[in-house]
Amino acid sequence: MNFFVKLRDGLRKNVDQGRKKVLKDDRRLKSSRFNGRMAFSIAFWLVLFGVIFFTFQTWARTGFLNEKVNVYQDEATSQIASLNEIGFANSPAGETYANKFIEAYINIPNDEKQREERVKALQSFLAEGLNVGKLENLSEFQGKRVLKSASLYDVKDVNEDAGSYVFHIDYELFNVVEKKEQVEGEDEEKVTTADESLGRKEQMIVVRLGTDGNSFNVIEQPYYQDLPSETRLAAVQNQTDQAKKNVQAQDELKQFATQFFTSYTTNSIEEMSYLMENPESLKDHYEYKGLEDFVVYDGEKEGQYLVKTLVLLQEASTGLQTKHPFTLVVSKENNKFYVQELKHTLGG
Repeated sequence: MNFFVKLRDGLRKNVDQGRKKVLKDDRRLKSSRFNGRMAFSIAFWLVLFGVIFFTFQTWARTGFLNEKVNVYQDEATSQIASLNEIGFANSPAGETYANKFIEAYINIPNDEKQREERVKALQSFLAEGLNVGKLENLSEFQGKRVLKSASLYDVKDVNEDAGSYVFHIDYELFNVVEKKEQVEGEDEEKVTTADESLGRKEQMIVVRLGTDGNSFNVIEQPYYQDLPSETRLAAVQNQTDQAKKNVQAQDELKQFATQFFTSYTTNSIEEMSYLMENPESLKDHYEYKGLEDFVVYDGEKEGQYLVKTLVLLQEASTGLQTKHPFTLVVSKENNKFYVQELKHTLGG
């Protein structure tokens, strides 16, 4: 009996131990599965957030770059438009083309054959749809016209593919007259022609040119304008406060100015550096001949003087004397005068 009881208790004990072991292993498996799922979830969300973050960064950077590119493109377009306008307005090629057209247009020969050649030459300058017949009618003009000079005065109404060139022209008109001369030993008279000047004229002529970027054409009929009216501007005057005039220092500074301008016309630039801050020289070009309207004023600082004068300079090769305006800012250091600034004007 006791044997069976012990056997039963041993079996129960073994079953309980097995159950506990199974439960323990089951808990371990569940914990293992839980930890793996957690790691996978964390990795998944990290990758997802990383993709979203870098996608946003890429989008933001692309937008920033696009904005920058658009700004640069707008600036480039604006600069190109500006360059087109400025470049066309100052184009040597456009000026040369307009000048050649004016030469062909203003010069009108008397000879009929030469006039036909002129028409062909003029037509090569004109844009499609514009012909010489729309520019002039010479049927009543029996003389000739000769261009004396043409100089560019202005360029106006400029855009990227057209501009109006304004030239100041000087030309002479001639009337062709017949003269009869008696031929010695013959009863008949010989008829000859001669050019009789009708006088010279000065005018402004406006030539409208168009371009395709490679070449030019005259795109409208040229037209004339009166010469600009004469203007009378006031000459530059010495505006220095007369209360600052220093009569006491005038003699000493006049002596210095005489020595300075003598050196100015005989010394090299390197040598002039000992006498002035920004050295200049007229060596081998002019000779110093004297001073006029010499005035000394007190400078802005103590020990500083303002000298204004006209300097007589003579061309070394011709003997021609001209008067040049100068303003000198002079300082005195160690009992020696030194030119801190030189201006070629009396107004400064």
